[in-house]
Amino acid sequence: MPIFQYSLVGLAIAGLGMTAFGVMTKKAQKFRSVKVVTSEPFGELRIESQSPGSKTKKEPQSSTGNEKETTGAVNDVLNKLETELKQMKMGYEDHRQQIESERMELEQKERERLAKIISAGEIMTKEIAPDRFNDRIKHYVELKNEVTGKPVDLSLLAAKFNKMRKTMGSNDELFSV
Repeated sequence: MPIFQYSLVGLAIAGLGMTAFGVMTKKAQKFRSVKVVTSEPFGELRIESQSPGSKTKKEPQSSTGNEKETTGAVNDVLNKLETELKQMKMGYEDHRQQIESERMELEQKERERLAKIISAGEIMTKEIAPDRFNDRIKHYVELKNEVTGKPVDLSLLAAKFNKMRKTMGSNDELFSV
């Protein structure tokens, strides 16, 4: 018990020490002003940043025309970036819809496969006539929960009929789907 108490006190002291060290060594955030400099009206943008403590000479502005060119260049770059962002969002949405449609198609194929196994099992147990095979497949593919409206999970019933087929040793061509 004393070992546990000393360990607990030691961890508390170490934690307080680390916290105090972190507070003392925390750097004050420095404000940086950003000045946009363009050499050509629609050329590349170059951004220079200055920290407030740096010793640079400020030159007086010669005219307001330079500010208008800078503002126009910044607006053009912003418009270009917004256009690219919209295109990227549209591309992402198209890709997401394509993946969703492929997922739905795969789920539909899997449902059809499970429905065929169930229908073949029903034929094997003589629950339905063999001529109603396709009707039962359609029934199971379209089977939905009445409350939620979501498709019913067919995997357990299909697994049951698949296990029954293996137990009975049936090599029925209906199961080889």
